[in-house]
Parts: sequence; structure tokens; C-alpha cells
Amino acid sequence: MKAFYLTGIVLLFTFITGNAQSFRYDTVPNPNKGQEKQLYRIEEPAAQQTNPVSDTNQESPKTSGFDKTKLVFGGSIGMVFGDYTAISVSPQVGYAFNKYFTAGAGIAYNYYSYDYVNSPDATYNYLGLNVFGRVNPIPYITLQVQPEAYYAWGNRISSQIVPCLLVGGGVTIPAGRGGINMMLFYDVVQYKSDGYKLSPYGDQIFYSVGYVFNF
Repeated sequence: MKAFYLTGIVLLFTFITGNAQSFRYDTVPNPNKGQEKQLYRIEEPAAQQTNPVSDTNQESPKTSGFDKTKLVFGGSIGMVFGDYTAISVSPQVGYAFNKYFTAGAGIAYNYYSYDYVNSPDATYNYLGLNVFGRVNPIPYITLQVQPEAYYAWGNRISSQIVPCLLVGGGVTIPAGRGGINMMLFYDVVQYKSDGYKLSPYGDQIFYSVGYVFNF
């Protein structure tokens, strides 16, 4: 009962003197009696040390800089087999600066083979680099510009650099941690050499389906 009254007095004293104090209940062993001794005490919180120099010069939290969560990975893989064979591999990595604009770069390899009955097969290889800028003006709609440069070689052409400029648009459907891109593109450069059109994309509008994975 005395402990109850004592506790009430201490709590009342703590409430009156303000929130700067805290009440703590401790039990410590009593070596003489082999029992625990109950202690009631009021603790003063440690004074906070202030440094006027460091407080005035405190750095504000950073609001800009590289954010790895804005990295996006994607690309496309395509294969066709038969009298006409085509293999295309194009991985890309980009950075989403905001919800409207993403830019990045990638590498690409394209292989084409045409089977002819009365003449040797024609083979073409394209190995190159690309950069892209992708804009999402409204949800689900994507516009893209993609300059490319390929090193091309084959048994019907001389080894050379082939420039391309893809311009296109389409839709992006959210799926999992990323989205599926279904796009239409056209190479506006249509590079020619030795009387041959050497664009790896031909001279028509073509479609591309890829997946963009958010980090």
C-alpha cells in the first residue's frame, strides 16, 4: 500500500513539474537479503547540446541526383526462319527523368539471309549502337526517336557504316513491374550504297513488340 501511495505522489509531482521529467521504476538485487529492492526515482533528461555553427550550416536534404529506381531495362528479340531468315537482338537501358520522358542507349545485332534457287544466298550482318528518347504525353501512348549507327557486312555488300533514324509511336501496356511496348517505326534515312538500300529495316513501316522492365 505504501508503494502505491508513493507511486501516486511521484506521478503527481512529475505531472506538475512538466513534461521535461520522466518517471522510471527500477528493481535492483539486494545482496544482503537476497531479494530485490524497489527504487522509485525521477530522471532528468540529458540536456541537448546545441552547436550554433553546425545548426546554421546544416545541409538541406538532397532533392536531386541519380536515382537507381528510375532505371529501366528493355529491348526486343525477333526471329524468322525459312527461305528468308532474320534474327534481331536489341537490349536497351534507359533512365526515366520523369513520368513523361525517358532516354537511354542500347546495342543491336541483326542478321538477314535470303535463299535463292539459282544464285548463292545473300547474307547481311548489322552490329551497332543506338540512343533513344521516349516521350509519354498521355498515359499508355508512347512516341520515340532513335538514331542508330551500324557496321554492316555480308557477301553482297562491302563493309561499311550504315546510319539509321527510327521515328515511331505506339502504346505501352502496364504489366508486372514494367510494360509491354507495341510500336510502329520507320527509318527516315533509308541509306543507300552501290545501288542497294542498306537499311536493316527495309523501306516500309515495321512493327516492334518489346518489354520495358522497371528497376
